[in-house]
Amino acid sequence: MHILMLPSWYPQDAEAANGSFFREQAEALVRAGHRVGVIAVEGVSVTERRARSAATFTVAPERDEGGVSVVRARALRPVPLASGLNLSVLVRRWGRLVTDYIERHGRPDVLHAHATNPAGVAAAAASRATGIPYLITEHRPESALAEAGSGAFARRLARSVGDASALVAVSPAFADSLNEAYGTSRWRYLPNLLPAQVEHSAISVPEEPPFVFGHVSNLHPYKRVDLLIEAFADAFGGAPDVRLRIAGDSAYLAGHRALVESLGLDTVDFVGAVPRSDISGEFSRCHAFALASSAESFGVVLWEAMACGLPIVATATDGGRHAVSDMSGLLVPIDDRAALASKLGEMRRSAGRFDRVAIRRRTLDECGFEAFVGQYTELYAEVAEGAR
Repeated sequence: MHILMLPSWYPQDAEAANGSFFREQAEALVRAGHRVGVIAVEGVSVTERRARSAATFTVAPERDEGGVSVVRARALRPVPLASGLNLSVLVRRWGRLVTDYIERHGRPDVLHAHATNPAGVAAAAASRATGIPYLITEHRPESALAEAGSGAFARRLARSVGDASALVAVSPAFADSLNEAYGTSRWRYLPNLLPAQVEHSAISVPEEPPFVFGHVSNLHPYKRVDLLIEAFADAFGGAPDVRLRIAGDSAYLAGHRALVESLGLDTVDFVGAVPRSDISGEFSRCHAFALASSAESFGVVLWEAMACGLPIVATATDGGRHAVSDMSGLLVPIDDRAALASKLGEMRRSAGRFDRVAIRRRTLDECGFEAFVGQYTELYAEVAEGAR
């Protein structure tokens, strides 16, 4: 089957973390025998240094990346905070590139948009112009709030959802939230995909002491790394036999370092950004994984950690509630420092009771290669057949 993917964001190279799971999914579909193209349009604000090049609608040469035909382009978002106008610019750019793609590669069977804003709206417009059916996989937790808005922008999002041939959410609870927000029952759950290097990794547990909690993220405020650090301090103080290992790098790193210093902790290690190729190696240095996010639709990193056999401590986001079970870890209320400290302590005392082999097996069954490509192959066939 010929699939043209329209991601709302996409990595710039093989080691870039932002949107890496889109690239991994496209390459997995190619390995499964599908033909896949990707058109990624990056919106650049008029206030950014790159605005001049974006104003000329910069299009990079098409590249073959893991068997995927990838086109990257930049488009200027001309008016800050004018979401409707900026969305229209991106949609027109995507439409032009879809037309160009069809001229070079032929007509795809389906268009697959990742995230409603902006790619879902662009896929809807391209579908109206070409007659190619489209589906949307939603990843952003804030998309469940779309119907809380008003005006033309919210109506465009709602129309793109209503006209899609299929709607996918990346956790069961997230599907429920989206169905409630959009007043429908059409959102269904299909999992994200484990990275190949994680799926093929082996379980490796470091010796104790110390007992090591791992954390991997972009350190953004919604990941609540500050809360994790504070709860870790509450639970263990300066106990030398327990450490917190934080992987990730962003503009927020300095603030987290300052927090650790202010708490007088010398048991927190900041290890910087970890290449995708070494993510399983990072997990092998830990005994358990902790994620204190205020919002997660799926929580890819939770499943990556579990694929390496790690029990998890996670907050009760849509993604956290799906990942945590009695056999995989401990669930904590969102933004509850005392409860998080208590569960970290419980995990330290009881990590040995979790069956790491069973955790890994459940993870591969849920979002391993075979599960992912099998379910999406069926869905693509359903969408294409419905259009015919």
